[in-house]
Amino acid sequence: MQALEIPAEGLRHVRFGWSMLSEATLSLWSATGGNRTPWIRRWWSDVRGRLTPGRTRLLREITGLGGHLPDFLLPVAPGGSSSLDEELHALVTRPTGSILEELTCAVTGGKHSALPLTTRLLDARGEDAYLATLADELRTYWKAALAPYWDGLRADLELGFDQRARLLAADGVQAAIADMSRHLAWSGDTLLVDVPPRARLTAGSGLWCVGSAFMSDRVLVSSRPDDTVAIYFPAAGRANAASGRQPLGRASRDLTELLGVTRATLLADLDIAHTTADLARRHKLAAGTVSHHLGILYKAGLLDRGRDGKRVLYRRSPLGNALARLPVHQTDEIF
Repeated sequence: MQALEIPAEGLRHVRFGWSMLSEATLSLWSATGGNRTPWIRRWWSDVRGRLTPGRTRLLREITGLGGHLPDFLLPVAPGGSSSLDEELHALVTRPTGSILEELTCAVTGGKHSALPLTTRLLDARGEDAYLATLADELRTYWKAALAPYWDGLRADLELGFDQRARLLAADGVQAAIADMSRHLAWSGDTLLVDVPPRARLTAGSGLWCVGSAFMSDRVLVSSRPDDTVAIYFPAAGRANAASGRQPLGRASRDLTELLGVTRATLLADLDIAHTTADLARRHKLAAGTVSHHLGILYKAGLLDRGRDGKRVLYRRSPLGNALARLPVHQTDEIF
């Protein structure tokens, strides 16, 4: 267990948020690390064929260590307030001098002996060139792996933080933090985190609580240069995890009663963008049947439609996201 000391001053500066760059890092780290969560496995199966070999070599090398992730790939942002462009700009303009140290810590944490590609680039071109290359890889990865699904993933993050805000107002900051994961527990003023212990950690200047759709049943702890500490946790929290809620792909009974079995099942599956042919194959339906139901959902404003080359892709619209996450007796509030 890692003991995290949070003095009274630190507890007065607890902030919740998420980061697009952190989601990119954690999604690849989770998928390539053998995460068995069904929706993550399905998402990875859908996207990995679109990742061009060699275009994300640095990123794959770092996230494939299986141990600690370097802080420069895990930024924090209050309430998800920054864009991907802003976060990548902050990455490439950060003060140099700590990159190799952070990578060395990641190697040690993952029990690996070397980072050959990274080391060669750092030695040959320096940290500025290394960060520029990494930022290009992150942009490429985001476009292929996360951009088509971001509306649904962001809706999950926002829903989780709405619930967190209500818990914070009702029960206080310690209860809101303890609810983030079963791997967190309080012992007086010390937060016990179920991760391999490192050096003593103190959040003297505050604590960042960074939610991620890809953390599943895990937490990460990262110390920051400004004497704050960041905890990366499953955005759904303990209550939703215990109830079996998944961000993607499962139709509730209420949604089925409202839309019918086929339309509800298709709508639930469309947090991830798919073509008509994809959905027909996945659900063992005729392509004409799928096309008919998608047309109805699209006209109702529950789906967005766009092109990827010659392919026509459907995914849930913001209205579809809201409907898929509300019980029937609440649906009148969203129209």
